[in-house]
Amino acid sequence: MKKKVVTLGEILLRLSPPDNKRIINSTVFDVNYGGAETNVAVNLSLLGISTAVVTKVPDNELGNAALRHLRGFGVNTDNIAVGGERIGSYFLENGFSTRNSKVIYDRKNSSFSNATINDFDFDFIFKDVSLFHVSGVTLGLNSKICDLAEYFMKEAKTRGITVSFDFNYRSKLWTLEEAAVSIKKVLKYVDITFAGYLDFTNILGMKTTRDYSEEERIECYKELYPKVMAEYGFKYIVSSIRKTISASENKYKGIAYDGKEIFVSKEYNIEIVDRVGSGDSFTSGFLFAYLEEKNNQYKVEFAAASATLKHTIFGDVNLVSKSEVESLFEKDSFDVVR
Repeated sequence: MKKKVVTLGEILLRLSPPDNKRIINSTVFDVNYGGAETNVAVNLSLLGISTAVVTKVPDNELGNAALRHLRGFGVNTDNIAVGGERIGSYFLENGFSTRNSKVIYDRKNSSFSNATINDFDFDFIFKDVSLFHVSGVTLGLNSKICDLAEYFMKEAKTRGITVSFDFNYRSKLWTLEEAAVSIKKVLKYVDITFAGYLDFTNILGMKTTRDYSEEERIECYKELYPKVMAEYGFKYIVSSIRKTISASENKYKGIAYDGKEIFVSKEYNIEIVDRVGSGDSFTSGFLFAYLEEKNNQYKVEFAAASATLKHTIFGDVNLVSKSEVESLFEKDSFDVVR
């Protein structure tokens, strides 16, 4: 049977000034649709996995455009509720060199932020599903949506479906204290988690025996991973390691732990066109390899290479094929493909 993935989250209208302009002096904005869980679904669909998004959009032209975006990439929209007043949106100002990127959210009272359990048919949504994915972005939207997400996770777990969770902490949505309370509640349902050392220390309250430098990040994970695994019993813990040279130049690699062994990908030097969605590409890359039952080294290599390529592509969607991702980590060739 073909693997099927369902994600829960808000599809967002993204507005970005072109040509690295600032929001304050822009009169024109590029339009994209995205959102953490939406991006994961679209990326997996492009890699050949059957995907469906659970969300809620308004009954207007913007809601219809969001649905068209998903359908255009082969994502099933039968689980999407229609209603409410408005689509959630955000403004993205892409950074460059020494100027950081900036995000301004406009999500209050969006259709999805007011969604309820009664908007969805859980038997229909979870029929023949292999994996369910959600992130901390959705939990952080408001307390009602946090409860809704927990209900979805519990339902998936009860039905024997693998549950994937990305911590994806956003300080503009909630505080670390609020995130800690809500995230700790749902981790008992999680099989695969995507998180970094700041999530472990700031949200889960895990302690290290000493302070680690940025260059010692893998050593830090060697200490933290077993502690987190002992507490929460995940099947996998997966992290990305990013060294920021500037807003437009990074070094990037992936690391994963299966409870027994740590797997580290090759490191990439990246010149950034658009960083937004790179974490979702890392997540979807790992989940794709997991669903394809690849070995653990392949999983982390595919995840890191997927994210690396996304940095070079404008918009939220990672417009790459499986062969392009494999070519990057297997051959590392930059010649013209003829």
